[in-house]
Amino acid sequence: MYSLKLALIAASASQVIASSDDFGPAAFWWPPDRAWAAHIDNNPPCGSVDGVGTRTKFPLTGGKIAITAQDDSYSPVISVSFMNDPRSQFDFQTLLQLPITEIDPGHSCFPIPDPPTGTAPGTNATLQIRYVADFDRPQNQTFYACADITYVPVSEINQAEIPCFNATDPNDVPAPTGTGIPDNLPGHDGNPPLSTNKPASGGGGGLSKGAVAGIVVGSLIGVSLIVGLGLLFYRERARKNRLIKQRDSGRGVPWSEEPAKDSTSAAGSFRLGGVGSAAN
Repeated sequence: MYSLKLALIAASASQVIASSDDFGPAAFWWPPDRAWAAHIDNNPPCGSVDGVGTRTKFPLTGGKIAITAQDDSYSPVISVSFMNDPRSQFDFQTLLQLPITEIDPGHSCFPIPDPPTGTAPGTNATLQIRYVADFDRPQNQTFYACADITYVPVSEINQAEIPCFNATDPNDVPAPTGTGIPDNLPGHDGNPPLSTNKPASGGGGGLSKGAVAGIVVGSLIGVSLIVGLGLLFYRERARKNRLIKQRDSGRGVPWSEEPAKDSTSAAGSFRLGGVGSAAN
């Protein structure tokens, strides 16, 4: 059991979320969001220098969003704008106040309400996530990210391609130092470029959103496997101990399998033994 505890401690230590320089504390994984810009990620409504880009087909009914986080994010709110090019926070209306107060590092999937009745296929919209985090400063800040979509019938969506699952790490990510100067945090290292022509999949030196989520999934699976193997070894050892005790018993038969003796036969055996002894 001691070795099992050491293995669990090692597995827990491996659940450190590697940071990515392709997005902020949290971001849309699906539908894909606009390119992240570190120097304006606190600017509404989208925290990006990019305008409307390639729109993702999104189901008119039963839609879900996938969120990837690399830092604890609080009070998340999902909003929507039906303008073709929203420029202000006033262009958005609240679509969903997520039923949680915190998004842990990792990957989360949430269903969102359908658009208003009468929304036709081909209608353009922009989804926005707004949340609070202390990603690169000792105090909380509000962050924004947007994903541009076009509503289409459900039949045009391959549900298998939507990365909808939940795998998060509840361990708190350390906040920046009290000096207010970020220590090797992604994206805030002086004067970032004013343009971010990055591919949607993330071609920079940091980890992609999928890689960050994959690290969490892999670590959780690793801990589950260790616990399962530990239980298997424990049960096998207990079974072997039972066999050894059975082998070392007088007749090699467990006591529970020995036929019961009634009081009459036991008394008779005693009397016969006594007669034999007297005769000798």
